Amino acid sequence: MKKIIFTDRVRQNVDLDFFEELSDLEVLTAYSNADALMIHRKEKVSLIITELYGSGMSTQLFCAQIRDDGELRDVAIIVCCRDNEIELGAAAQCRASAVLTLPLRVAVLRRKVNELLSMPARGFFHAQFSARASGTTRMSVDCLTENISVTGMLIKANAELHRGDLLQYSLNLAPAKSFLMQAEIVRHDGERYGIRFSRIDPVALRAIEALVSQNPSRGKGRKISTV
Repeated sequence: MKKIIFTDRVRQNVDLDFFEELSDLEVLTAYSNADALMIHRKEKVSLIITELYGSGMSTQLFCAQIRDDGELRDVAIIVCCRDNEIELGAAAQCRASAVLTLPLRVAVLRRKVNELLSMPARGFFHAQFSARASGTTRMSVDCLTENISVTGMLIKANAELHRGDLLQYSLNLAPAKSFLMQAEIVRHDGERYGIRFSRIDPVALRAIEALVSQNPSRGKGRKISTV
């Protein structure tokens, strides 16, 4: 699960409906840039959303400390400011990934969050396969897929699997051929498991891209992963 930080004053100005849509993300609240920096050092989040002028540490210094730190720099940052020449100019100096103007519009924020986190499109995909599990579970497992993306799948399995277990299996991506693949269990919810591909043939990747474009999953159904 990807994690994002909102500084408190920004979060207070975002419609609550936006947070209800973030079922695949963990939202953390920071009360200042210094607090956000401390949280990021601990959690290694994927996205930070802050404002240009907050209390304490300046946002320009905040961004500089992150970008100059090899362990922290791999994070997207959105800086929010008022729509005027002075603040837009100052925000542009913050080494942020994006600048959004206040008041935040939910549609714009949603689009930018999705873009920065590169959430892959999912497609409906129903297929049965038998996998050999390794790790804490060493057995043959019958699986049924529910959806697929270029990074992984959501499946149902007839055995108790654990995060970190590896599955080795053959998957038929018609009209392409059957491919030998490997994936890791990254999360689970009851009998449903989110798996992330750890080995995939480039031809299989292209077949998945075609499949997703032909059968996009648009529903708000139950989600457990951003695979």
